[in-house]
Amino acid sequence: MPTKNQSIEYRLLVRPTFDSTVNKEGILFLLETSKQFTNFSYVIDVKETILGRKIVWTLRGLRAPSMNMPSTGAAQYSNIYFDLDNKIDFMLVKNEKATASTSLKFLRSSVKSTKTIVNFLKIYTDEIEFENNRLTDADVPELKPDIHRGHEKTKKLIKRQKNK
Repeated sequence: MPTKNQSIEYRLLVRPTFDSTVNKEGILFLLETSKQFTNFSYVIDVKETILGRKIVWTLRGLRAPSMNMPSTGAAQYSNIYFDLDNKIDFMLVKNEKATASTSLKFLRSSVKSTKTIVNFLKIYTDEIEFENNRLTDADVPELKPDIHRGHEKTKKLIKRQKNK
């Protein structure tokens, strides 16, 4: 369980899915930041490595999505895996040294995880629970005061008017 100094930074949803494009069942892995971005949404840049029964995602930072309209919310990355073994190990690596890992067991209609919270990662295997806890897990940015900067002559004029 994370301490006060070590909070949840990422949320991971792992669940069975059906991809109608390829007409195949697979396992969806959806990673998102607990931090909510208010001015723009980002995509998590992930280097993916599959080594036998182990999937390793190495975080490389955030990048702006290639879209026309900006939006807000958590940064995300997702991938659907097909033909996985019934049991695999998943590892998330950040800053090239901090890791969070769990073992996942895939059943016909569900996924079981050996852990729900590992270091900086919270793992969900139920989409409804994942969605319902989004606000609870969220790291909402602090509101900053609106600072207006004006031209020096305007500031002096306003100051004179207040002194009259």
